[in-house]
Amino acid sequence: MAVWLSLFFGTFVSEDLTCITAGLLVQRGDVGVASVTTACALGICASDLALWSVGRLFGRAVLAWPRLAKRLQESRVPELQAWLERHAAGAIVGSRFLPGTRLPLYLIAGFTRLPVMVFAVWALVGAVLWTPTLVLLTASLGDAFIARLAPIVGAGWLSRLAAAASILAVVSVWRRALALRLPQP
Repeated sequence: MAVWLSLFFGTFVSEDLTCITAGLLVQRGDVGVASVTTACALGICASDLALWSVGRLFGRAVLAWPRLAKRLQESRVPELQAWLERHAAGAIVGSRFLPGTRLPLYLIAGFTRLPVMVFAVWALVGAVLWTPTLVLLTASLGDAFIARLAPIVGAGWLSRLAAAASILAVVSVWRRALALRLPQP
């Protein structure tokens, strides 16, 4: 139960690193894949809803900030809201795979009052697509990274940490490359 809760709450700090940690735990045989994938996916959904809630609660107050007021005029908020309602599925699920897009999108979704059920359903779909992929990829490839790093850093916990960092770097590069290939609106 401690591992499950650690993974659940770990997603509030770093979703990808927590999923990579879960994959390494699966690879070592310490935990079952279904249990840790569920913990990570539920943690990701909870943290996504927390971001939506922050946008919902504090979004209007943020419009008073001079820096943001220059970029987002209050008269354009209904236009932003209509766009997000039309494209919620693609925007929310797509943001799961594109670096740097989740935080602003989820805050804006709350700010524009996108219905919580619409947001929650698409955030769950994104988490269900992303989480098992990353956990299973790490569980499958963890040995490959550890075998390359063990001669350099040893075979103990440091090699596991280095493997997690390596996998995180590969995932980050892959996500950035994917973002560069997508046409810009």
